[in-house]
Amino acid sequence: MPDINYAKEWIEFAERDHAIALHLSKTFLPLPAENICYNCQQTAEKSLKALLAYNEVDIPKTHDIELLHELCRKYTNQLQFDIKITRTLTRFATKSRYPDSMLDFTKEDTELGLKYSRQILNKVKSILALE
Repeated sequence: MPDINYAKEWIEFAERDHAIALHLSKTFLPLPAENICYNCQQTAEKSLKALLAYNEVDIPKTHDIELLHELCRKYTNQLQFDIKITRTLTRFATKSRYPDSMLDFTKEDTELGLKYSRQILNKVKSILALE
């Protein structure tokens, strides 16, 4: 039987990460692009993990959005994100963890991250009928 309560917990985590990313993008100068991108990746990751939680799948300890997306697609055909979106967000997970890569983030990265992570969060919430 689907576990909507556990899925809601993951969605709450995802929404907090997205709120943090938005707050950082509107509040800080210079723009902390690496932190915004990281929180966008976390939004997408936790959203997809919510869908797995709902389907009572063991949650993999991975930050790979492409992998999570493919796992989720086994449970719904409503999840169809372009590989550009999943690859971009996955890149944010790895690059934001190392100081020598942090300077590579741009304002455009933050804008894409906010857009893509919101798309994934909204889609998962729609699939789970949480909107």
